[in-house]
This record gives sequence, structure tokens and C-alpha cells, in this order.
Amino acid sequence: MTMHLTKPEQEALLTLALMAAFADGGKSDVERAEVKRITESFQGGDLNTSALYQRVLLRQATLAGTVALLAAPATRQLAYEMAVCVCEADGTINEAEQRFLAEL
Repeated sequence: MTMHLTKPEQEALLTLALMAAFADGGKSDVERAEVKRITESFQGGDLNTSALYQRVLLRQATLAGTVALLAAPATRQLAYEMAVCVCEADGTINEAEQRFLAEL
């Protein structure tokens, strides 16, 4: 069974991946590459990634508000697993990333 993600779901998933990437306040090229890989995996999702980056960096997107856009348990699990992948991309999950994942 293939899961069809709506554009709002794709935006929420990518927003959470970005939040995961910036959870520790650092900039990591491997985490950016993982976010890019996730973005490219969405089919037909002409996402405005620049706007999503802006919303995350300017703290206009909240964790609770973004998660609320994901109603199905499967999309929530997918969001968590994608966040873990982003946090693990640089080979380690630090304390700030652990806190983010626990809250997610």
C-alpha cells in the first residue's frame, strides 16, 4: 500500500525535518543533505522550501502546530522517523536533538 501525502502533510513533514536539523542550533552539511533527500522523495510536491526554511528559522512554525497537521498515525510515525534520520545524519544524536525527538 502506498501512502499518498497531501501538500500540507508534505509541508508539515519537511518542516519537522528542518526543525530536527536545527534542533541543536548547529549547521550540518550532512543534515542538510538528508533534508534535501527527504524533499526530493515527495512526488509532485512543488514545495516552497525557502518559505519553509524561513518559517522554521524565524520560529514562526511551532512543533505542536505542525504535528497537528498530521492526523493519521502513519504520517506521525513517518514524521518521527524522518526527524530521527536527520538527527542521525551526522553520526550522532546530541542532547538537544534527543530533547527535540522526545518532544516530537
